[in-house]
Amino acid sequence: MTSSSASKPSFDVTCAVPRTGRTLHNFLRKLKSLDANNEEIDQILKVLAESKRRSTPDLEEALSFLQEISGKAPHCFSISVDRKRKQRPYRLGFLAYEWKIGETKIRVEGEEPHNGSSLIKLDEVDFTVVGLDELLSMTQHYLGDPTNVTKWGMYNYQLDKPTSIRVAGSAMLTSYNDLLGGEVQDMVGFFLISKKGGSSRSPINFETLSRHGRHVFVKGRYSGIVMAAYPQLQVEPVEDVEEAVMNGEKGSVGLEIVQSGNTLKSKGLLLHGSPLFLSESLYVVDYDRFQQNKALRKLVETLNPIGYFEDVRLENFSRWYYALEQNLGESWVQRPPVDELFCKTDDIDSGLRPYRLQTRNWKPDDCYLREEAIALANSSRQKVLTHYKELH
Repeated sequence: MTSSSASKPSFDVTCAVPRTGRTLHNFLRKLKSLDANNEEIDQILKVLAESKRRSTPDLEEALSFLQEISGKAPHCFSISVDRKRKQRPYRLGFLAYEWKIGETKIRVEGEEPHNGSSLIKLDEVDFTVVGLDELLSMTQHYLGDPTNVTKWGMYNYQLDKPTSIRVAGSAMLTSYNDLLGGEVQDMVGFFLISKKGGSSRSPINFETLSRHGRHVFVKGRYSGIVMAAYPQLQVEPVEDVEEAVMNGEKGSVGLEIVQSGNTLKSKGLLLHGSPLFLSESLYVVDYDRFQQNKALRKLVETLNPIGYFEDVRLENFSRWYYALEQNLGESWVQRPPVDELFCKTDDIDSGLRPYRLQTRNWKPDDCYLREEAIALANSSRQKVLTHYKELH
């Protein structure tokens, strides 16, 4: 008799996603658009929407909620500790479920966001949906120079040590933005923020702060990235960067992930210059498995990862930038031009050039069609500027 461990799995492809939060919600909506069972996903989304409100330090209460929803949605939930909250309450989150996309059976598994990168690194899933921020925090040691990866389009090019981790492209996950009255992609920047009232004699930027050895509050898991990029900074790891800046003296500085700027605006904090890096939800794939597994190749093609320079992304980038600019106004100090933030000339030499799923190793070649690639990157900058001007 064949043991259960040796029997064939019920799925063709494995995928790790965050067990709660916006990325999970948006990815499940993406599966709906690919004709996964809409009724099941709607039931799951309804439970997830309630899970944050029902999080509790009381384990019995959390287990009671899990029992309560057992008849209202597919059995795909579990209880875990919400480590982002000071009380560390128990929260219901997505555990795992299987769907059929076309002819491919996919098993989606919920994880802590940073664990998606770990599971790819450990060769335990085929692909994951994860932001560049989490990917960098877990895999920067694979990169020749992590400071050159300020946009995800540079990541594959900068891989120096042997690994099959590759960014296939953007997942193009979106959410509704009140200011624009429509969908905006889930882009974020890792920005310097500060409390008003400090000295105005020198600008707040990475170079100046490094030169003066200033204290900068950083969320613990990102401290390694920041110290690698700017070793002269006095990095102070904290749980909540905005709270630390608010409670600090006038002019206190932190590094924070910013999407819409709503919380910064409500607290009267300032945003400074260009971010250390830009991030968004990405499809990160085990490239060796991609080459060997026909079902994985088919599914990735169906998911259609979007390249850094594709037109739909250029428009989305302009919309995100415009919404952030309009929301923060003068509170965004030394705001960079939209086309410079999208792609600087130096970025092209650091590998920010087009690649496709058909490109070997999913990284641009330094010789092959280099001039054409650079011309496309530069024309994309102009398109971003044009989209931005149209929004005005």
